[in-house]
Amino acid sequence: MSFVAIKLLKLGYNQAKKHKAKKEAQKYQDAPYNPTYPQEQHPMTSYPTGAAPGTTIHFNEPKPASKPAFMALSALRFLQFVFGLTVIGLYGRDVHHDHAHADTWHAKWVYALIVAFLATVTAAVHLIVPFVMRKAKANAATGPGLLLPQFVWETVVTVLWLVLFGIFGKMYIGVHGGKGSEGLGDGEKITRMRHAVWVDVINLAFWVVSGAWVLVRWLKSRRVGGEVDAEKAEKI
Repeated sequence: MSFVAIKLLKLGYNQAKKHKAKKEAQKYQDAPYNPTYPQEQHPMTSYPTGAAPGTTIHFNEPKPASKPAFMALSALRFLQFVFGLTVIGLYGRDVHHDHAHADTWHAKWVYALIVAFLATVTAAVHLIVPFVMRKAKANAATGPGLLLPQFVWETVVTVLWLVLFGIFGKMYIGVHGGKGSEGLGDGEKITRMRHAVWVDVINLAFWVVSGAWVLVRWLKSRRVGGEVDAEKAEKI
């Protein structure tokens, strides 16, 4: 009798074990798709065409954008915007005075307003566009095709600031009123124009830095593009 009881216990245990395994398998089959499950790190679509078994493949992981560099450049653009508006205020006061008194607008002051306006608009565009691009696409990058025109325009604005500093620096640096200041305005205007000259220098420095930054990015993008083209050429 004990032998029969042991056989019955073993049979019951095996049946219970099979039933539990069947229930677990059914549970996984009926479970809905969960996108949080780990996905394949390198899907088949990322493999190069014609890769043979045993081929060593190197996957380049995407590099996150440098937040400190992005914030530093944004701060520089903001300063360009603020100091551009400052120049508009300093030189625009004289242009407004000439307009109110029906006097002839001096070309040098009008040139200063044009330079400051172009620089301010450019800085504003560079403040807005990167944030829009980063929001639209996290890994959006500026290619060499866009960096080169940007560098050319940065150079143009820098040269405009340099010319502006040369014009008014020659007129007002070292002038404090009195003898030799005839035709340059009263003491208050001369003091304001001397301050404006140093603001011009600050603007010039800002645009030299931003232009150098764009140039470095362009050269780096060309180097990376050259390496990619070389890899493609080796595979042909």
